[in-house]
This record gives sequence, structure tokens and C-alpha cells, in this order.
Amino acid sequence: MADEDILSKFHEYQAQANARCAAAGCDASEGCNGSALCPANAPAPVIGVVPTQYPSEKSVVMANRYINALAAAGAAPLILPLVEDVHVYETLFPHIDGFLLTGGNDIDPERYGSLEKSEKLGELTPEREDLEFLILSYAYQYDVPVLGICRGMQMINVFFGGTLYLDLADQFTSLQHWQTSDYSETSHFVKIVRESKLGRILETDRLATNSMHHQGVRTVAPLLDPVAYGPDGLVEAIEVRDRSFIVGVQWHPEFFAGEKKMGCIFASLAQEAIRSHAATCEERERCRLSIRKAESVRSWPTMEYADGI
Repeated sequence: MADEDILSKFHEYQAQANARCAAAGCDASEGCNGSALCPANAPAPVIGVVPTQYPSEKSVVMANRYINALAAAGAAPLILPLVEDVHVYETLFPHIDGFLLTGGNDIDPERYGSLEKSEKLGELTPEREDLEFLILSYAYQYDVPVLGICRGMQMINVFFGGTLYLDLADQFTSLQHWQTSDYSETSHFVKIVRESKLGRILETDRLATNSMHHQGVRTVAPLLDPVAYGPDGLVEAIEVRDRSFIVGVQWHPEFFAGEKKMGCIFASLAQEAIRSHAATCEERERCRLSIRKAESVRSWPTMEYADGI
């Protein structure tokens, strides 16, 4: 993609964000200091965390860095199970104040309608995809905050109808998106729409990030705004337009959670979880969920709510 095309696209979305910000009367100076935003006397918001799955080994793994980043932000992390009995989630979800979709394996291309094949596609995780679909269905219904990191951002895009590049090196760019240096080091800059949620959280329009992915957002879903771009024009962050906080970032901020700007991402998730709990806790705890598992492994499960049961 030519530099002038990238710049034109960025300015287009920047102008759209400016107009929405002005209409809402928001303050572009809002931000955080990178520390926990939760009031000292308030119960810590519960954040459900999706673990990494290794189906061939019949195991799940949770990197401590995600848990530590959430705890430092004042949240109480809860690692979610990956189970065949989806009714477990009917019990769990109403007691969760926010969700973190972590990094991990590639998403099945059939989930976003791709017929293309790639030898670089990794092991697929249908159980995890089902759980993330249920999380996003629930979160969108009740305006529960969600942060998606790397694969988590890609899943947000897929859930809302977007598509992915199967492999960036083959289909999009020569920029190395899987760095060979330590993941706690930065490898490139991203340009951020300053008036977006992410721009207000980070209080900047340019940020140095790490990079460890071979796939990326291809077509942005209709309900999403792309709010950050890499040097090659790849979408590096997205936001759901009509919800308070469903945000995805392509980089891994948990490696820098002790630093002011990256810590603000997790602190904002915790703060939004407190808001969500206060606003909808009674409604969600009163709600009855009914989840039906799909008959086909490639079909999404379905979720119904009290007024539809």
C-alpha cells in the first residue's frame, strides 16, 4: 500500500473520530496514570480471561503476564474453562464484569468465509472459538467491556463480520510482523487516531509496540472503527462503534504493563468493568441465558436471553 494511500485512509478515520467526539462532547485530554483506576474501597471487578488452548496436547495454558497486568490494574482475573458442556457459561457469565481475549492460535478461516488455503495456518481451536463467540455475544448484548489482544483482536473482527489475512508475508506486506528480538522490546511504531477511545486512553497518536503475529485484519467489520495503523498500513487496533468498550489491539501490551501508557489499557478495562457492573449487574444476574451447542464443528453456538426463552 502506497504511503499516500495509508495517510489518506488514516486522515479519513481521524476526521470521522473527530466528528463523533465533538458530537458527544468528549474531552480528548482524558487518560490515566497507568495505575489501578478502581476505588480503594470497591470490590475488584472480575475479568474473565480466555486461556491459550493446545488441542493436540489436550491442555490449556495461561501466561502469568496477562494475569499480572490485570491484577496491577486492580482487577480480579478469572481463567475461564474450555468445556464441552456450554451450560457452564450460563452460570459464569452473569458474575463476570469484563473479559480479556488473549493471544494464541490462528482462527479457522471458515469462520469468516474464506476458501483460501495456507500451509502456514497453525493448529485450530474450535472450542476456544466457540467460547469467544459466546463472550462477544454476551458482551455486546449487555455492554460488558472486552479487551482483545493479538488473536483476541482478530476474533473481535471476525465475530462482527470482518476477515483476516491468512499470512501477512504472503498476502500483504514485507514488514516483519513477528519480531525476532525479545517480546519485551518494541519493533515498530503504530499511528493512533487521537480522538478514539484508545487515543484518549494512551494520550498519544504514536506508540512504539512489539509485534508477534503472522495474520492480521483484512476487511474491517462494519460496526468497527480501525483506530491504529502500522507503518505498512495494517490495521493495528479496532473499536466497536456502538458499545462503551470493546477494543482490540494487535500488539501485546501485557509485556509493558508496568509502563504508564500500556498499563492504561488494562486500567481502562478495569474501570469500564466497574462501570458495567454498576450499570447492569442486577439486570445480568437476573437474566437467564440459554446456550445451544452447534451440531457442526464449523458453526457458531447460539445464545438466547431471558426475553427470548
